[in-house]
Amino acid sequence: MSTSYVRWSDVAGTPVADPINEPWPGGTRAQLSSLGIHINRITESFTAAMPSDLEATTLRIGAGVPVIRYTRRHIADTGRVVEVAHPIVRRGDTTVVDFAIDLDD
Repeated sequence: MSTSYVRWSDVAGTPVADPINEPWPGGTRAQLSSLGIHINRITESFTAAMPSDLEATTLRIGAGVPVIRYTRRHIADTGRVVEVAHPIVRRGDTTVVDFAIDLDD
């Protein structure tokens, strides 16, 4: 489950603005790239909780199965946030969040 928001000023009058083109091959990055917007950073913020009734129904899980909710932000090379997906909801009992943190010496 997710809802994605892009800046209307970036997509107005383009094929990206027309929902008939969803799902877009290559996803959000490909959509924005087709408009000359280069994404060079993505951030995600996570929380975990019990599902709402709508989440449990949509994900076909019981009320006792936790969900992971997160917000994803696509950030252009200009530093501007150009897309926010919120909330992205996944069932918590089968989702693995796996990431690496590289540190400079």
